[in-house]
Amino acid sequence: MGGAMMFRGVLAIAAVAAAPLAAQAADQFFKGRTINIVVPADPGGSYDLYARLVATHMVKLLPGAPTGIVQNMPGAGGLRAINHLYSLAPKDGTVLQIPVQDIALSEALGRDGVDFKVANLTWIGRIAPSVDLQITWGDKKIRSIDEVKKREITIAATGPNSPTSLNPMVLNAVIGTKFKLISGYKSNAEMSAAMERGETDGAFATWSTMKTAFPGWIRERKIDYLVVYTAERIPELADVPAVTELADGKIEKQILALLASTGTLGRSLVTAPGVDPARVAELRGAFDAMVVDAAFLADVKRLNIEFGPLSGADTQKAISGMFDVEPGVIARTREIVQTVIKR
Repeated sequence: MGGAMMFRGVLAIAAVAAAPLAAQAADQFFKGRTINIVVPADPGGSYDLYARLVATHMVKLLPGAPTGIVQNMPGAGGLRAINHLYSLAPKDGTVLQIPVQDIALSEALGRDGVDFKVANLTWIGRIAPSVDLQITWGDKKIRSIDEVKKREITIAATGPNSPTSLNPMVLNAVIGTKFKLISGYKSNAEMSAAMERGETDGAFATWSTMKTAFPGWIRERKIDYLVVYTAERIPELADVPAVTELADGKIEKQILALLASTGTLGRSLVTAPGVDPARVAELRGAFDAMVVDAAFLADVKRLNIEFGPLSGADTQKAISGMFDVEPGVIARTREIVQTVIKR
């Protein structure tokens, strides 16, 4: 706790020494205002959870201690919310968002409905990477990805533009699995509940949602894990293959690496393009202070959620280099995605 307080003190001293007038202007701007943190999904999932942590902890660290509220804006697999932020939201730092983690992939693949450039957005920082999973209900006895190559299984999904649909369908095309989508669910929690009711054999899930919403399933081993959509295996699920392990060919490996790269973006915080640099500095400073704040860290521990922060500058850099792959990889992945969307 002493180290966290020292870090915040250094940030405060540096801000005052380097730009006292900018700090005063930001203080006058944010004081008495409301900061909206937009969630591109319904309440109850991990996007909503992280947004509420930002509303509780980060907003009060801004100059003037404004009020933070969470606004849920689901639709179009997360594109509705990010398009709104990009084109319609005020360009003053009062509207923040934790976007869906695949927005950079959506842009790279030329998805319909993409009206933004991720590089032009103002990245405030990443709270945590994301660990996505393909799971099945234990009594179905579907315990490995190889078994899904032998027989068709049904999995819950949201819509065709979502990773809940795209990821398993890419696996079908690249490694020959036989996932069958049952679409129309609204959230990870709803998909998992549908699996429990027997409506589907399995579901797409996030590890953080599993740990927060369904810890009993983990403890009682009620679910099986087929694959994690990450570049490498994670320590908590060391026996579960990372998606990048599932292909042999160079192009196929890079296609699966594209899926894994969305976890790098994870649960990041962004605001509109064109925000005044002095205000961006205040937002990034509040973010940096939040991720070392004792109260925030206590909540992260209590909630047992993923945590792995990156600064705003490092997040912006990671996004810029995320899809530096051979042209054939993007083209082949686009073909697969278009096939899924047209189903």
